[in-house]
Amino acid sequence: MTDRDSFSLRVPRHLRHQFVQGAKQMLPLSVGGAVFGLAMGALIAASGMPLWAAGIGTVLINAGAAQLALIDLATKGAPWVIILATVAVVQARFALYSASLAHEYTVFPRRWRLALAFLLTDQAAAFEKHFAPRIPDAVRRRWFFLGGASLFAGLAMAGTLVGILVGPVIPLSWQIGFIVPLMFLAIILRTVSDRPGVMAVLVAAVTAVATRDLPYGSNVIVATLAGILVTRLVAPAGWYRGAPTGEETEPREGAP
Repeated sequence: MTDRDSFSLRVPRHLRHQFVQGAKQMLPLSVGGAVFGLAMGALIAASGMPLWAAGIGTVLINAGAAQLALIDLATKGAPWVIILATVAVVQARFALYSASLAHEYTVFPRRWRLALAFLLTDQAAAFEKHFAPRIPDAVRRRWFFLGGASLFAGLAMAGTLVGILVGPVIPLSWQIGFIVPLMFLAIILRTVSDRPGVMAVLVAAVTAVATRDLPYGSNVIVATLAGILVTRLVAPAGWYRGAPTGEETEPREGAP
């Protein structure tokens, strides 16, 4: 079977079922992502950014938090050094996600690793880490991941693009600002279950509040670094790599 055949539409029923199940599990968070996208798209449009650049950036970057931080700092007149540093720190969490998911991804073909990496979001990372132990078969697992990650990324992108094109379609009276912390709270409750993780969350939260008066929202940078530093000091080396669960091998070359 060639690579092209492996990406044909004739996907076995049991793998289509895994894709659908992954999408169903991610649906509640995806709805919040779509609503957040609408609000963020309207904010991008109001910032004066060219619509074509906003649309391309939304699809290619696939990182709402980075876009939000960039727009917020740019509209406040922050220096570009601060803007770039903030965006870099905000996006640095994906390096941690990648390291955390390395064991689950290592058995996937390269094309699958690249596709899932592009679709990776905060929600998808927590989703994949949570469900990985429940799906020991590598082929079924990657289709499950694809269903969840593609649904969230697709709805978030679609919501953002609609917001960019039509502007603020959600009334301010709805007070949807709570959706963002609510989504991240759902992620934290699912993934933080050990001492280093709990300490990282507590230290970062306390530091963010204590340094809230720092200019340009730089308290987020300080809080992130504090959480990473404390975790590094208290966590054993194996905590970053994840507990080994045994070697897995691909069933056969060219499997869907």
